[in-house]
Amino acid sequence: MHVGDCSPVAMSRFSRYSRSFIRLPDFYEEPESYIDSLSLAMEKTGATVLLPCFEDIELVIRFRERLPAHTMMALPALADWERAEDKYDYIKVLESTSCPTPKTKKIESLDDLANIKHEFMFPVVVKIRSGNGSRGVEIVDRSADLEATFFRIVDEFGLPPHRWPVIQERLNGKKYKQEGIFFNGESVGSVVYQILRCKDPDLFGTSTLRETIDYPELSGFAIEALSAFNWNGVYNTDWICDENGTPHLIDINGRLSGALAICYAAGIDVPWMWYQMSIGEEPEMQWGKPGIRARWLLGDMIGVVQHLRAGAFRQLLNILKPQVCYLDDFSVADPLPLVAEAADYFFKFAGSGGSFTPTTKGRVR
Repeated sequence: MHVGDCSPVAMSRFSRYSRSFIRLPDFYEEPESYIDSLSLAMEKTGATVLLPCFEDIELVIRFRERLPAHTMMALPALADWERAEDKYDYIKVLESTSCPTPKTKKIESLDDLANIKHEFMFPVVVKIRSGNGSRGVEIVDRSADLEATFFRIVDEFGLPPHRWPVIQERLNGKKYKQEGIFFNGESVGSVVYQILRCKDPDLFGTSTLRETIDYPELSGFAIEALSAFNWNGVYNTDWICDENGTPHLIDINGRLSGALAICYAAGIDVPWMWYQMSIGEEPEMQWGKPGIRARWLLGDMIGVVQHLRAGAFRQLLNILKPQVCYLDDFSVADPLPLVAEAADYFFKFAGSGGSFTPTTKGRVR
C-alpha cells in the first residue's frame, strides 16, 4: 500500500502496512496541483489501483484523463456524485422513491428566508449544501435568530447566492448510519449501526461510539436511495428518526467514513471489496452482523474537552466509563497510526487557534 496525503503526519503513513508516503498538496486549496502530484506519485510508485478516500473522489472523477492511463478505479459517474453530495439536490432525486427525507427549503432570496417562520416549526437546521462533518451546520432555536445565523454562515464560508445554505426541519429521534458498497447500481455489502455518542454533546458532530444493528426498514430505504443514483463504489449515509420512529435520510457521502473499523469488525472488508471492483472483479456479497461496538478513541478524548466547554457534565461521565469494543484508531499490532493521528489533530488545532473542526479554503461550498 502506498500512501499520499497533504499532512506530513497522516496516520496511514506510519502504518506497518504502508510501503511509501508521498506528500501531496491540499486538494481543497490546490485542486489542479493535487491531481498533477497524484499522477506523478502513481507513476513513481508504479501503483495501478487508486482508492481516493475523501472528497478528492470528485477531483479524480472530474480529471480522470490526467491520471496515468493504467489507473484502475471503481467510482460513480460525476453527475451522480454531484447530485448525491449536494444537501438539496439529493432530496429532489429521492422525491420519486419511498425513502423518507426531512422537509428542506432552498433559500434563494431574503423573502424565502423570512417565510421560513410560516413554513417550519422551530428549531430548524441551517445546513450548507456541500461540506463534511459539522462544518456549516447549525441548529436555530428561535425564528428571531435565523437571519443572523444564516448570514454568519454565508459570510464565514464566502458562499454566493446560488450556494446559500438550505433550511431543514429538525428531527430529534435516534441517529443511525448505513455504509457499504455498490457494484454497478447493485448493493453488494452494507452495515447499519446506531450512533451512541458523538464528539459534541447531544449527539451532534462526528460519532465516537457506535453499535451495529439489524434494521431492515432503514437498509431498504438506503439501498433504494443509492439505486436511484445508479451508484458504483463506496458510500456512507446518515439517518435521524422522526417522532414516530421513521428513519429519514439526512446525508449521502460518496466516500469511506471515519468509522470504517466497525464495518470490518462486523464482517465487511470494504477496502478489499473496493479493490476487487477496481480491478474488474465482482466482489462476493458481505453483510454486517449486529451487536458489534466500535469507538473512536481520539474522538472521545476530544469529546471530553468539548463536553467540558459545553457544561455537559453528565454526558461527560459516559465518555469516561470503560468500554469493551473495537477501536477505530488503535491496534496493538499497528500502534503508531494513533500517535500520528493525535499529532495531526494537535497541529491543526493549534494552527486554527483552538478549533477541533478547522476549515480550509474550498472545504465548504
